[in-house]
Amino acid sequence: MTATRDPYGTALESVLRTVPYNSGTEYLHWYHKSAPDPRHGLACIYQTLYVAERATALGAPEAKILQDLRHIAAVFETGGDVVVLDPYLLHLTPIRFPAREVAAGHSSVEVDAAPVRLNARGGRHPGRLAAVYRSSDHGYRIRLSYSKYSVEKDTYILSRHFTLRSENEFVYADFSSDMLGLLTHPEQNSVSIRALVAGAEVTAEAIIPLKGFADREFSAADIWLRSGQGVASRNGDGAHASAVWADLERSTGLGRADIEEHLVSAAQVYQKIADHRTDLPGYSLQDA
Repeated sequence: MTATRDPYGTALESVLRTVPYNSGTEYLHWYHKSAPDPRHGLACIYQTLYVAERATALGAPEAKILQDLRHIAAVFETGGDVVVLDPYLLHLTPIRFPAREVAAGHSSVEVDAAPVRLNARGGRHPGRLAAVYRSSDHGYRIRLSYSKYSVEKDTYILSRHFTLRSENEFVYADFSSDMLGLLTHPEQNSVSIRALVAGAEVTAEAIIPLKGFADREFSAADIWLRSGQGVASRNGDGAHASAVWADLERSTGLGRADIEEHLVSAAQVYQKIADHRTDLPGYSLQDA
């Protein structure tokens, strides 16, 4: 593939627009030993591996993949700069720590992220990804803090936080050695698909919360639809749900019935493999 002037931005944009985040895909892949339709998207781990592969194919150096527990990000060292790509955190431009600041041992960067939300007066408030680089005795560490604007509270709220240490390199064989444990981790309390809406910087999500899974008969009625504004409504519940479906269909190229069947199947796999003696914490659907 021909090198581009900005392999990082090109790769990031490509993955954000064509590879939705999907927490359910791996259940079907692992349990049924099949490859789901790629339009359904990938788990965050595979989003990162794919964006790293794409950037390198476009002319970037090979990435170092750094791990923080169940999360990874791609880190590139190029001309003294340090560049980070983490599509799960929806940042719209690459994180780049300048060489001069890297050499000095400290750098901080903040970039816009999706979703862009509108306040009561129509003002735009993009998500934020704040990144801090610090040198350490073992190399360096990078802290990533992702915040979304709350329309109801008129302020930013921290949503995700990860710390990447240069000595904690991701080894896929080690990570995937206990897939059952990963897929039934207590933090995995939903199956969902989240797409960046075509032509916009907002998200559209379809979600099945898994709390009470042992006694449920999962169906499409269990799906909730959440808009980029953070408002959720039950599947089939009026214009709001229909609008989110329209965004998902336009952005993924998949039909509503296809996405419904995919999520229900993933929830059913979770029900088969998880320990029925335990339950999960509730999933917070409203994110406004």
